[in-house]
Amino acid sequence: MSYTPQRTQYAFDLSGVKCKTRGEILTLQRQWNTFEQVENNDDIVYQKLLVGNRGQLFYQFSSRQESTDYKNGQIAHCNRYPWLAPNTFNSIRNRPFPNVATVTSVPTEAGPTRICAPFPTTQTSSEYVSKMADLNTYVHVSTFNSAHVYKYAFTSDEEKMAYYRAERQLLAPRP
Repeated sequence: MSYTPQRTQYAFDLSGVKCKTRGEILTLQRQWNTFEQVENNDDIVYQKLLVGNRGQLFYQFSSRQESTDYKNGQIAHCNRYPWLAPNTFNSIRNRPFPNVATVTSVPTEAGPTRICAPFPTTQTSSEYVSKMADLNTYVHVSTFNSAHVYKYAFTSDEEKMAYYRAERQLLAPRP
């Protein structure tokens, strides 16, 4: 299934920008575009979460500067469109985490069976560390749930997604 952003997108324009240098305009445009790109990415991730696909993270900022550009872009959107509702430009990642039934099996894609399948590709160290962190979260939550009468309360949506990614990895069929 192909996903496209469903949110209203706002193109950068120079109307309302007065007395700014070329450098300031380029900075404002970079911030504006960063906000749009992150929100479009997060909208697609949120759509996938709504259907139970928990295999993708919200956008991860590569630097503090990019995070600052995102926040300044959000402010620029609010300043540019003051007549829109105040929550129009709230981050998609701050929406309530969709409560979709736990996936009990990993869906497999139907296709021709390959007799001479290639060896699996190697994974980078960062992929390995990410998977191990997800598995540690899974072990912690599962142990807690089996040892207590009440269920574990996730501290964040990222932690909940890590748990479901690890669960999917563990339930995946082995070759």
